[in-house]
Amino acid sequence: MKTEGRICPLDYSIESESFKNFRAIENSTVYIVGGLYGNFEALKEIIYMAKEEYNKYNSEVFIIFNGDMHWFDIEEEYFKNIEDMSEGCEKLLGNVERELFRENDIGIGCGCAYPEYVYDDIVERSNIIHKKLKDIVNKLPKYKNMFSDRKMNMVIQLSEQKIAITHGDEQKLGGWECSRENLSRIDRQEELNKWFKENNIDILATTHTCSPAALKIENGIVINNGASGMPNFKNKIYGLITRISLYKSDKAIYREKIKNLFVEAVTVKYNIEKFLKWFDNIWNIGSEASLSYRDRIVNGPDDFIEKALIKGFKIL
Repeated sequence: MKTEGRICPLDYSIESESFKNFRAIENSTVYIVGGLYGNFEALKEIIYMAKEEYNKYNSEVFIIFNGDMHWFDIEEEYFKNIEDMSEGCEKLLGNVERELFRENDIGIGCGCAYPEYVYDDIVERSNIIHKKLKDIVNKLPKYKNMFSDRKMNMVIQLSEQKIAITHGDEQKLGGWECSRENLSRIDRQEELNKWFKENNIDILATTHTCSPAALKIENGIVINNGASGMPNFKNKIYGLITRISLYKSDKAIYREKIKNLFVEAVTVKYNIEKFLKWFDNIWNIGSEASLSYRDRIVNGPDDFIEKALIKGFKIL
C-alpha cells in the first residue's frame, strides 16, 4: 500500500477536453516558472529578467507559474511576499498548492506522488515540510482562498502555435510521466506523438520532478524546467525556467526550435548568498529542508546538463 507523499489522488486527474480551449496572446515571449519553492531571490531575478526583455523588445513577457511556488517559505511574511510580488502573473496549481487548501486529511501528504525509487526518508521529510507550510497558510485565509481558484493546466497560443502548460504531465497534476526517465521510453514518446496530434498541441511545458528534461519528437516538444528556485546541475548554482519566444535569449543553456519559436532553458542567477542566509535562518542545520536540500542549494545535485537532453536540443 502506498504511503503519504507517494499517492496521486483521483482529483489530480486532468480532463483531456481541457486542452481544447486556448488563450491567444500577443506577447513575443513566455516564461514558464516551475518549482520556485519559495525562493524570493529567484523571483526577484525573474521579474528583473522580464523587465530587461521588455526594454529590449518592447513587449511584455507573459509569465506563468506552473506550480510549487511555495516550499521553503514557512513564515507568513515571506509566503505573502511570493504571492504579492507575482501578482498579475498567471498561476497554476502544483501539488504543493493543491494540498494547501485541501480541508480533509485523506492521506495524501505533500502530494508529490513520489515514485518508488525515491527514498522513504526524503518522502517523510517532504510531508513534514508541507505540514509546516500548511500551518502557516491556515493563518492566511485570503491567500488560502486564492489557491482554490487556480487551474491545473492551460493552453496558450503564441504565433499560431499552441503551448500546453501543466505541473506534472498531461494526465495528472502530480504525474511523473514527464520525468527524464519516462520521456526516454520509446512507448512514452509514441504516446506523446499521438497526444500532440490529437490535441493540436505543439509544445508541452511541465515541471514537478525537480530534474530538467527536454525532448523533441516528430509532432512536438516536451520541456521540463526542473526547478527555478534551486540549482539543477552539479556546480551550476542557478535555477532554470522555460522560455518560449520569437527571439533567442543569451541566458539560454540549451535550445530547440519549432517552426518560428525558440524553446529554451534559461538560467535564473539569483543572489545565492542572500538566499542561503535566509534559508539557514528558517531551516536550521538538521531540519527537514536542510537535510533534503541544503547540499543541492550550495553545490547543485549530482547531475549534468547533457543528461537532461533526451532528443533534439543543443547545448549552448
